[in-house]
Amino acid sequence: MSKKFLKILTTAVASAVVLTGCVGGKKEEQKAADPNAKVEITYWNFPQFTKDKEFSKTEDYDAALIKAFEAKHPNIKVNYQKIEFTDGPAKIETAIQSKTAPDVIYDAPGRVIAWAAKDLLVPFDNVDTSKLSEAAVKASSLNGKLYLYPQGVAPFLMGVNKDLTDKLGVTDLLPLNKEGRNWTVEEYEKFLRAVKEKDPNITPALFYTKSQAGDQGPRAFVSNLYNSWITDKDITKYTINDENGVKGLEWVKKAYDEGLLGKGVALEAKDALEAFKTGNAASTILFSPGLASSHATGFNYKFLPFPNSSGKATYEYLVAGPAIFNNGDANKAEAAKKFVDFMINDTDWGKRTLLASGNFSAKVGEVGLYDSEELKFAEGLTSQYGPYYNTIPGFAKMRPLWFNMVQGVLNGNTTPKEGLDKFVADADKTIKEAK
Repeated sequence: MSKKFLKILTTAVASAVVLTGCVGGKKEEQKAADPNAKVEITYWNFPQFTKDKEFSKTEDYDAALIKAFEAKHPNIKVNYQKIEFTDGPAKIETAIQSKTAPDVIYDAPGRVIAWAAKDLLVPFDNVDTSKLSEAAVKASSLNGKLYLYPQGVAPFLMGVNKDLTDKLGVTDLLPLNKEGRNWTVEEYEKFLRAVKEKDPNITPALFYTKSQAGDQGPRAFVSNLYNSWITDKDITKYTINDENGVKGLEWVKKAYDEGLLGKGVALEAKDALEAFKTGNAASTILFSPGLASSHATGFNYKFLPFPNSSGKATYEYLVAGPAIFNNGDANKAEAAKKFVDFMINDTDWGKRTLLASGNFSAKVGEVGLYDSEELKFAEGLTSQYGPYYNTIPGFAKMRPLWFNMVQGVLNGNTTPKEGLDKFVADADKTIKEAK
């Protein structure tokens, strides 16, 4: 074989490597983007933007957002598809498998980071993360790279029907006038007992365990009681079976048996929220700014921290924002980045999009967006967000392990310690299996 032929062959192989696009999920080099190219991108979104003053339907808001973007970027056309929370996740996975994933999707880190781990996304390399909430950035990153551009954040906490507690004469037992509204387990139990004594037909609070729907509520409730958490701070293993976690679940079992936490072993989040909405439950262990707008209309509600023996609760929290799929086209990726930047940072549409979601800003210092006393309270809880473990490998397989374990404890089939020890052992296996 001649030296000349070897040189030609080597050059050809090198060129093939450089010019190959995305194939089979592997990262390959792409041609540089052409800033003047005419591009069409696809944008999928769940019903996120329902609180705009002009457009109450999320699809109408998204259409207006796209129209405004296209007016500023006439070389980019955005094709939109609304997806539902019920079957949307399955549709996304089907699209990924058939290599027809959207270019932009507005979602949460749980799914986004799982996609990033499979090399399916384009990272946001040029975003100044120092200007964003540290908690939101950690939740939205993998191996030091940002894969979801966090726009909104919001805590999951508890809520109480103040009109009902006023009627029962137990409002004075709530921590509404305490600093941070913080309260201990003992103070919380006193409130639950008072509600039950005043009206046995009203559930003080409903602790539900049927499915993974809204399961962040019961998990945060149990882990807060005596200051434990579901995972370690580095989110590498499950730790809720520590002494304080066991003590928390023991308290839940005792309170459940005494009728302080309703009869929710066969109920799920929607049942608990409906009971709260209709006045059949005085409080709810699953609440948020978004849920307040849909399940607390017609009465005066108050946000409440989880009871915590240390006097200061830790919160699970929502993070929401856009992510970009790597569809093997540099022009589409750059166009998608421009669209994402527009919806988050445009002078007019950035803040408007955030407000349409009803969430708080993930930008440092962007506060005071809402006039409501309750929303101001919830907005101020950012510093109490706990480790965001929704992105832990195997998270989806952990969730049924949790509610099945709690059902077993409440039904008396296992003790809190035995249940939590087995849960942690099985949950840690899901981490290893997912890697």
